[in-house]
Amino acid sequence: MLVVNAVSAAMAWLLLLIAAALRLRPGGRPDRGPLDRLSAVEMGLLRGGARGAAQCGLVELYLAESVQAGWRQTVERDKPWLPDSCSEVARAQFSVLYKPLHPRRLQDIERVRRAVRGVSEGLERAGLVVSHRRERAVRILLLPVFAAAPLAAATSGQQAALYLGLGLLADAAAVALWVRPRRTLRGATLLTRLRLDHAGVRTATRNQSDELLLSIALFGVSALRAQLPRFTEESGLLTHPPGKPLDRGGGGSGEAFVSCGG
Repeated sequence: MLVVNAVSAAMAWLLLLIAAALRLRPGGRPDRGPLDRLSAVEMGLLRGGARGAAQCGLVELYLAESVQAGWRQTVERDKPWLPDSCSEVARAQFSVLYKPLHPRRLQDIERVRRAVRGVSEGLERAGLVVSHRRERAVRILLLPVFAAAPLAAATSGQQAALYLGLGLLADAAAVALWVRPRRTLRGATLLTRLRLDHAGVRTATRNQSDELLLSIALFGVSALRAQLPRFTEESGLLTHPPGKPLDRGGGGSGEAFVSCGG
């Protein structure tokens, strides 16, 4: 049985290393100019996944005075038009906002999701986030890893505790990879550098719209609560729609909007 445990632990760690290499390495060669010239929506996606990109698009509309907080945690149009400079994600949200909607219901509309997918695909080509296909492949590799600790726990002997410890350690590493944001190491490094380079935007006010939008893109929830507290609260930007269960999953995976971590 100890031989089985040894093989099981070795296979678990081998699968874990393959999954880590597949998950963390860049997905391709950059096909664009300097990677620090990302738009606010692209930075939002790099930081917070699809939800972060959609939030940045909505804040972009608010700062352009094209939308406002509505009744009972909704957003609604404030003008019948929007500036030409708005991003595609902002345009998609504005185009489907025919009545007051909770931000998450707005962001779940297919046209908005399609616009966010376009942003995501650009970052995938730049090697900053992993593709959904590669993320699914990583999770398939990780599934057998979770069996290592239960197999070791079912045995006895002098080395059983050693294999149990190795199995539990492999399980912990597998969980960390499972819930990790979609950022590659290249993407994580870039996000860290952008946050350091633009730390001053955290003091931007409402009349400094470009800097304020950049702060929301890079710092997410903390910036929303500190720099746009009234709009964040009244629009329900960080809440779930009434009667809607909490999102499950992690790292912006699949077609649903979920967090990419911050």
